[in-house]
Order: sequence, then C-alpha cells, then structure tokens
Amino acid sequence: MDVPAGIYIHIPFCAARCHYCNFATGGYEEGLARRYVAALAAEIERAGGPAATGAADTIYFGGGTPTTLTVGQLSGLIELCRREFDVAPGAEVTAEANPGSVGREYLERLRAAGVNRLSFGVQSFDDGELGMIGRTHTAAEAGAAVTEARAAGFDDVSLDLIAGLPGQRMETWRRNLAEAFALAPDHLSVYLLELYQDAPLAHRVARGELRAADEELTVEMYFALKDEAAARGYEHYELSNWARPGHRSRHNLKYWTGVPYWAFGVSAAGYDGGARWSNTRNLNDYLARVERGESPVAERVELSEDDRQSEALFLRLRLGEGVDLGAHRARYGVDVEARYGAELGRLREAGLLESGGGRLRLSRAGLVLANEVFAAFV
Repeated sequence: MDVPAGIYIHIPFCAARCHYCNFATGGYEEGLARRYVAALAAEIERAGGPAATGAADTIYFGGGTPTTLTVGQLSGLIELCRREFDVAPGAEVTAEANPGSVGREYLERLRAAGVNRLSFGVQSFDDGELGMIGRTHTAAEAGAAVTEARAAGFDDVSLDLIAGLPGQRMETWRRNLAEAFALAPDHLSVYLLELYQDAPLAHRVARGELRAADEELTVEMYFALKDEAAARGYEHYELSNWARPGHRSRHNLKYWTGVPYWAFGVSAAGYDGGARWSNTRNLNDYLARVERGESPVAERVELSEDDRQSEALFLRLRLGEGVDLGAHRARYGVDVEARYGAELGRLREAGLLESGGGRLRLSRAGLVLANEVFAAFV
C-alpha cells in the first residue's frame, strides 16, 4: 500500500443502550468482555504477521464504549497491533469514551498506554435531552470529562453532538454549541438524528409521545453550527466534521479518501482497496466463529474498477475540498464532466454543486441535500 492503512477495533459493550442507537452493542459483563478481547486478539493475529503487507498509521477503538474495557485490555490490543502490523511510531490512536464513565486515573493510564486521541460521545449539553435519549451522563459530567482529559495529557479531544432531536429548539441548540465551544475541543462531529425503525426513540415518536424535529429547523441548526465554527477558526473538512487546524481525524479520513483499513470485532467493516467486507453483527456468532478458528466475515463485496471510481466521487464530495477532477481522471481514466454531464448540469442548476479550480464541490445548499447529489454517481 502506498498510503498507510488504518486499523479499526469494535468494542460492543455499553453501560446502557441509548434510545437512538442502531449499532451492534450490548451490556457489559466482565467474563464476556474477557472472552471477547481474547477473540479480538485471535482475529488480529490471524490477519497480521506475514499475511499483512504495508504500514498502518491509525488505530481506532469504536463502539459501543471502548472504555468499558480495562486499560490493560486496551493496552494489550494496541501492543498486539504494533507486533502484528507495521504501525508507525507516531500513529494516531483514538478511543471513544462516554463522559462520566472515566476518571483522571483511568485517563492518565490510557494516555500512558499509547492512546493519544479521545472522542467523547456528549450528544447534548441539555440534561433534559440527555435523559430523553437514554444517555447516562449529565452536561456537567461532559464538561468535567474534557477537563480531566486535558489534565491527563490529551491534547487531541473530539466531541460528538446530535442535531434534530425530538422537541429540540434553536434556543437549546445554540446553548449546546456555546457549551461545546467553551470547552475548546480540537475536533467536533455533529450528526443529524436518524430514527431507526427498532430504536426506542422511534417508537416514542410513532406513539406521539415525542414530536420529531422539524426538517427546516434541523437545517437551520446545521448552518448555525457551520457559521459559528467558522467564526471560531474551525475547518469544516467533512460533511459532519469540524477541526482546528492540524486536528482532522486521520483515521476517519481514510474512509472518505479510499485508503484501506483493517477491521476487527463484531459488526466491524473493512476495506482492502479491492473489496469491502463486514463481520457478523451477532456477538455470540462472532465469538463462536473465531473460537472455532473460522472467519467472522459475514459479507464480502468485490468492487470493480468502475465501482471504485464511483465511490471515490461521492466519498470525496463529502470533503470540503471536493473532488480533484484531474487527479480522478488520472487515477480512473474517467472524465467526470463527460460521463456525468447531464446529472452535473441538473445538480448545478438546482444549486447543489459548484465547480472551480479544477474541483467539484458541494455547494452550501448541497451540504444538507448531499444524498441527492451522491445518488447521481451510484
């Protein structure tokens, strides 16, 4: 590989399941966690060693809540990755964490173990909203978590927020933004709420107990964030992500730029440059397969060259810099303007795309109608 790969490790345990969640997660049990970490180690060992080629420069623990594991367990997985793969000395090592679940001592030991980036799932700084979506922390605990992380030596801290919660108002959203920026995070990820069919929050909306957020209001919230972040010097480098200069998520950028990444654990999804694969979403099935020495991969999709060039277009359109049309033509042999002329014309006329400097980008209006734009290239 010309560009270093990433390594993603999924930890499926949570103290409680959030009411909007659709991820492969479940409650924490000490014995089950030990068994799961052993399975992860076996899966990593089988993929690594002589079978692994090229270098890696990011490790990302996602979930779930990775910090439900002990520091020793996380440290052991980091060291195993370093033994089995050519992990760069200055690799970005990220762990997701929930506010209120980790203290100073844990964070200090986590930093000493090699984790150098934290991503806190704050979601809201309004205690009423936090209770509605099933979060177990308070707004005060979110602020304290960032303070503790700084004191423990973390100089790369990211916060997650959700816009468009049921009953959310612009007043509370602006207060959320003020609280978030007051903590001076290095990175901010903001997601528009998706109501998954089987999520408890969707059931409450369907029963009329909660009122779904107005779509126009959610759009206003997105642009309020975009403008506030720009005024504070944050780069809007991807649809849902803002960063201070030098603090973009190196791992997540691999997803949008077509760089390969290994993936380990239940439901984890990886990419090797030619195919995408995903592990089984069932924890018991994952454990049984790995313990029998079998692959936990449930699905593998081989991509044609045209599939890869199509993906490259809509994934790079997620980025602030958009698509370099010359580089795309050199890599895939496709003149984007010639192949997609009719679609591009329609999207430009609708004000969703703009061109300039040899690049194709989403317009300001296109940022909130991105899926309509991406559909033209699928």
